[in-house]
Amino acid sequence: MAILAVMFASGIVPFALMTRLMMAQHAGWSICVMSLIGAGFVVAWFASTTPMGIDPMLAVSAAFLIFLPAFLGGGMGAVLGHLLLRRRLRMKP
Repeated sequence: MAILAVMFASGIVPFALMTRLMMAQHAGWSICVMSLIGAGFVVAWFASTTPMGIDPMLAVSAAFLIFLPAFLGGGMGAVLGHLLLRRRLRMKP
């Protein structure tokens, strides 16, 4: 249950952040946040395959339990924010 809670929390926070950033028309900031999350995933994945002082199981766990749900949640939040912004701008008289 704790694993699902961590995955949900790490996915919902970027989802809400990306939705808010895209609705405020800050696409640059949303790309920056998404690239940081992606970089964290890549570093954790790279650390799991090479001996660099980080436990490989910890690195894989961080990659798949924290960074991957965060990246997917952030991507879906950006899409939702973009679609809501388009609808809001189209509805203006």
